[in-house]
Amino acid sequence: MASELHRMLYATDLSADSIAAIPYAIKLAYHHKAKLIIFHIIDQGSITFSNFFPMSFDSTHGSKTLQEKSKAALQRMQGQFKMTSKTKPNDHPEHLDTIAYLVVHYGKIAEEIVNKANQWGCEMIIFGPRRRKFLGRILCPSLARKVIRRTDTPVHIISLSRKEKT
Repeated sequence: MASELHRMLYATDLSADSIAAIPYAIKLAYHHKAKLIIFHIIDQGSITFSNFFPMSFDSTHGSKTLQEKSKAALQRMQGQFKMTSKTKPNDHPEHLDTIAYLVVHYGKIAEEIVNKANQWGCEMIIFGPRRRKFLGRILCPSLARKVIRRTDTPVHIISLSRKEKT
């Protein structure tokens, strides 16, 4: 029997592989009798170009851009759940009750994941697969590795087989 956890955080970049892994995160949370928080972070670097071009960028435009990105990310998450529940009728619909929240935040990704997992009392952090080319793995350490270095919370990485990838 699996240990009982109260909350888990699934960090998603909304890539196709990460979206395809959401049903596995839901089943994992269900198996541990935990509530799942599905969390997407808008990278601070994607908005802060205003530091380089302050004349052409004002804070109102920046907050509007952030609101638009947040809304688009949340709509994509909601759309994926609607599609998942329709396309996988043989999956257990009660598993969807394990989803507590869909959350979109802004900031430094690894820091936000660790801070929010601690703030929300999550007892496990889950990542979907992230495939990079060989050179990308060498030059850019993985996000999961950054999170593991910053937290004592267990981290689980979902791996999809080739046929499960979209």
